[in-house]
Amino acid sequence: MTQGISDKKTDEIISRTDEVEIKFRPSDYLRMLIGIILFTSIISKLSTGRFIVYPLSNGTTKNNLEISSFWYDNYQNVPIAFSESDLKQYSGDSVSERIVLSIKGNVFDVTRGARFYGKWGPYKKFSGKDCSNVFGYNSWDLSSLSKECNSNISELSTVELERIDSWLSFFKRKYPYIGYVRYDD
Repeated sequence: MTQGISDKKTDEIISRTDEVEIKFRPSDYLRMLIGIILFTSIISKLSTGRFIVYPLSNGTTKNNLEISSFWYDNYQNVPIAFSESDLKQYSGDSVSERIVLSIKGNVFDVTRGARFYGKWGPYKKFSGKDCSNVFGYNSWDLSSLSKECNSNISELSTVELERIDSWLSFFKRKYPYIGYVRYDD
């Protein structure tokens, strides 16, 4: 007599009901809150250009675009007609000086942004002159750092001219317009 080996197959599913209790500590809630704030700040910066958007505002902040009394005290009329040599007087080389910047012949008082445009600022190159041509370059184009500033935009492409217009809009929103450049032909 032969005895066979019987295979017993089971379709039985073994389930474990070991439940792990999850407990959140206050530090976990704090980490989640910080993560949410960072995430929304980054999204806000990418979409509006600002890290924080106030929910009850229209997305813009009120900038002080009031013209400094310095300009009224030293010039008869505002807007002021600056020559290119007049602009050089306001390059921010000393702490007490006003700082101006020109783009497409529009002159802005950027003294409030002295940490950017002042003597040691990263954008000092733009102070006291019209650098319209350089504003046409892509901000990531490092070759623009070696370009000479001038007001000649006649040979720029449509895309570069649009970039300049975008920068002009930025300065109109951020800094007081105080005059224009009177070019010597």
